[in-house]
Parts: sequence; C-alpha cells; structure tokens
Amino acid sequence: MLINATAPAVFAQEAAKPSHEMGAMQPAGLSGVWGNINGLREELADQIAAKNLKPVHETAEQLTAALIKLREASKDLSADKLKRVQGAVANLAKALDGAHDAADEGNQAGTEKQLKAIDGLLKVLAAQYPAEMANAKPMKEEHGGHGGAPAAPSMQVTFIPAKSPVAGMSVPAIVKLSTKDGKPVTSTDLELAHTKLVHLLIVDASLTHYLHEHPTETAPGEWSFIFSPKAGGTYTVFADLLPKATGAQEYAKTTVAVAGASRPLDPTLNLSASVDGYRFDLKIPADEPLTAGAASLVAVHVTKPDGTAATNLEPIMAAFAHGVGFTADLSGVLHVHPMGKEPELDSERGGPDLSFHLQPAMAGFFKFYVQVQIDGQSKFAGFGLNAAAAKPASATPNHDGMAMNYACPMHPAVTSTKAGDKCPKCGMALAPKKS
Repeated sequence: MLINATAPAVFAQEAAKPSHEMGAMQPAGLSGVWGNINGLREELADQIAAKNLKPVHETAEQLTAALIKLREASKDLSADKLKRVQGAVANLAKALDGAHDAADEGNQAGTEKQLKAIDGLLKVLAAQYPAEMANAKPMKEEHGGHGGAPAAPSMQVTFIPAKSPVAGMSVPAIVKLSTKDGKPVTSTDLELAHTKLVHLLIVDASLTHYLHEHPTETAPGEWSFIFSPKAGGTYTVFADLLPKATGAQEYAKTTVAVAGASRPLDPTLNLSASVDGYRFDLKIPADEPLTAGAASLVAVHVTKPDGTAATNLEPIMAAFAHGVGFTADLSGVLHVHPMGKEPELDSERGGPDLSFHLQPAMAGFFKFYVQVQIDGQSKFAGFGLNAAAAKPASATPNHDGMAMNYACPMHPAVTSTKAGDKCPKCGMALAPKKS
C-alpha cells in the first residue's frame, strides 16, 4: 500500500471467558474493544516516550472513540459498576483532550502529565471488568500501529447494477456484503464509522473520477444506492467497514465495468485544485517532504470564489472534511479525517485551513481527495502527489565497533541490528538509534 495515514488502528482479540455478571453482553466483542484500547494506549505511550508529539492528537481521538464504544457496549454491567464506567470514560475523555492539546502545543511535560492521569483512570475502568477481558492484548497486524493499514478484510463485496452502467448516466445499484463463508452482512453486524455503517469509496482507473457513497440496507446483506459514473472504464469499489465482531476497520474490494470512453492512469502532479469556483491549495512542509516511511502533516487552505477565506465549511459525517487517497495501482486506499476539533452541532462551520497526517508506506504516485460540504453540496478537490523513496539506513558500525542498532521512530521498543528492517507494529522502516 502506497499511503498510510490516520486510518483507525484497531485490533481484535480472541474471546474472553464468559462472565456471569456480563449477562447478555458479548465477551468476544468487548474483549476486542479492550484489545483496541490497550493497543492505542501503548501507541500513545510510545509516541510520548519518543517525543514524537505530532501523531498524539489523532491517537488520543481514536482512544476516546474506543472508550465511548466500550461504555455503550457495557449497559449490562451492574448499576454501580456502570456508574463508575461512565464517570471514568468522561474523565478519560477530558484527560485525552488535555493530552492532544499539550501535544499540539509541543508541550512534552504537559503531555507526560496527562498520560499519567490517563493510566490512573484506565486502572479504575479496567477494575469494572473481568481481568481476562480488560487485559486483552492487541493482535499483531501486518502493517499495524498508528496510521497503519486497516485489517485484512473478513468480508467480501459484490456489485450488482440494475442494468449495465453507462458513462454520464445514473443507475440503481446494490452492493452485496457477506462474510467469507457467504453469510449476509447486515446493519446489526456493523458499527457506525463517522455516522455511517458503510462508506463506498469508488474511483476509475485514471483516478480522476471519484465518488463517496453511503448505501442503505434494503434486504439482509443488500445495500442500495444510485451509481453515477462520469466516465467509462473500470471502477474500483472499496467498501469501508467496521465489523462489530472485530472492531477493526477493513476495506472489501470489487470492480465494475462502465461503458464509454475511458482513460488510463493520469499521474499529473498538482498542489492546487478548483471546484465550483472554490480554490484548494495543499502545502507540504519543507522539513517533512512526502517520503516513504515518514509522516508529513500537510495543510489545505480553502478560498471562496471571491478570493476570501472559506470559513463556511459545513459538518459532513461528523467532520469538517474527509480525505481519501488511492494508490496508483488501486491496491490500497485510505480514509482519513482532518486534525483538530470535530463539529458537535450542525450549525458549526469550519475552514479555511485543514490539516491531514499522511505517511507514505511506499514510493510513487498517489491521488489524494479532500471532500468538503458547502451549501449542502459535497465538493471534491483532487491532488496528485508523489512520495520519494526512503533513504537507505546506514550500516556503519557504532563507536564501539559493534553493529549499529536501529529502532522504530513510532515504537522505540522495537529494535534491530539489521538495516532495512521494518517495524511489525506500524510497518515503518527502522532508523539508526541515537546513542
């Protein structure tokens, strides 16, 4: 996968043993949530210990979301324990807000202080659950960790149009979601992710025609929407899903052929795009160029048709923008949200500045789309970007004449004496370890 960004890093864990007190609760699901919480807490601690504060904001938000999910899934606890859970989650949300605010300000000491408070509150929270559940560990993922690739899909998707799609025409369509053994995937099997159960991220082979759709369930496992392709050719459909069984984000993938003139991949690079008179300018920091294995915090500035700053970005799916990126070969996709405070009310407005964490996993061209909503209409600004190849790690021996040690920038505990090794948690190349 060419690009990794702030896609949720969530994990599953094998089912905990049943507990009489848990009643109708599902231990497997709660164990998975606890594995997610523990994994995210580990990420947060690693980032703070490494003084790598840039990704702390996103990790803290992911941990807050996981804690809210835990609270909502814990309704069958006894009244006294449920009350303690609700209080602990509320206090944890405040501490996590404090952590990402301190991190955004570059305040290392403040971030460390908030981590201590978070750890204390997590102990209170864990005491309300069976130990085997609260101590669930995240499973290792192939490219996991903060900003890593989502889990391998446990579900599959089939695209069924009412008639053969033709460029420039809308057609009713159904996507069938099923498990690997053919069982229909219904709304009861999925968690909401940014207000939707299913996100369909659809793009043609040229990467210039992109659609973001939200189908509705019309029969068990059948999800309907209107497909409106602008051009011909083969479109790749990614179903962005969050199964309750695992709590891990995944993408199920299929393709659909559309009649009409088609184009091959368009590898044009651009940092500016105009949509309906609005201008979108993307800036890559000079000290953080897009490089395979390295994180960059890119900024997008939105300008109105009259040249003034666009401060009228409306909430869309619980955010002021959504970013979606596609690899050149369409083997990978990401769905990322901007940094900063998310809207809580429909009346709130955002802009003109948005920022996104992008971390290319491989060198090469990719297309990154920023979606905003203005006057009730979605606008998609596409940027053609290129990630440079990572510089090979030095194999020079250290001052003792021993082999150089390498460590993961995101997870310092992961080390190696071999240049070129990658972190099993996040997939990043290990860098020479400072003495």
